[in-house]
Amino acid sequence: TLLILGFVGSLALDELLSVNVVIRHADRAATSGWATAESPTVLFRGNGELTDLGIDNAFAQGRDFKQRYVKTGFIDKRFLPSQVYVRSSSVSRCLMSAASFTNALFKETPKDHAVVPPIYTVHVDDDGLLVPLLTCTDGWEETISRYNLTSNVNVKDNSLRAMMMKEWPAACATVHPSLVDAIIAELPNKLINMPANYKACAEGAAKEFMYKYIELLAGAGASFNDLRIKRVAGVLTKTLVDNFNFASTCTGDACNGQPKFRVYYTHDVNVLAVSHIFGVLDKFNGITPAFSSALVFETRRNENGTYVKVRDF
Repeated sequence: TLLILGFVGSLALDELLSVNVVIRHADRAATSGWATAESPTVLFRGNGELTDLGIDNAFAQGRDFKQRYVKTGFIDKRFLPSQVYVRSSSVSRCLMSAASFTNALFKETPKDHAVVPPIYTVHVDDDGLLVPLLTCTDGWEETISRYNLTSNVNVKDNSLRAMMMKEWPAACATVHPSLVDAIIAELPNKLINMPANYKACAEGAAKEFMYKYIELLAGAGASFNDLRIKRVAGVLTKTLVDNFNFASTCTGDACNGQPKFRVYYTHDVNVLAVSHIFGVLDKFNGITPAFSSALVFETRRNENGTYVKVRDF
């Protein structure tokens, strides 16, 4: 039996057995719309796509993980396929984030070329592990009632429209609700000069609004729904727990035959659902998960037994 500990301090004589990382893709353009007229030029890959800032940030995050898990000798700096497994949603912003992140991890070849691990994926329509399933018509009863929706079809989008009409924050009164994703996504980009009222909204109230919506989709937090959260994160949670248990019980060659560093690139809804399941939802402080938000699960052993420590990066 493993003990799951949320954000605990170091314990003496710890042995690190395995690392599992659940991580949101890096900075992207809004999935639709633009905050300014210049935005399409700066974010030239288009709506929903990873930005240059996102590529740089994912690479920088990979260097942080290199310091913690490669340079310490936990995994081989030359990259051994037996030690590392990277799985990503097939949505291009996730795949590109995973590539940039892993590009920073390992020692280069003698000709100075980056060693990038293979990134495994499946088609988005078949991915029950890392793509949130939000199209089912059941499991939305309390949402339909809360927002007086007339149908259980397309509740995902209809609930957002209802929230925009009923719950759009007063602090964002001068910003059209349809811009909420755009102003949050573009806020970190210094090449885009957003109006002051957009910035003020994006820095606070808009992120709180989007958190409530993502929480609803995830079936997490104040919008907890057993069926929805299982659909979003049930398979991933089982996979993580299986990984924890294997690392805690394997011996000898059995351990060496399974990766001890696993990375799962996914979306904000999945990250929020997993955070709820493992009791660390409060790490987000009620605002939408930032790009590249990561939950790191370290399976460890000390004189008291085996346990899992949850870190955030």
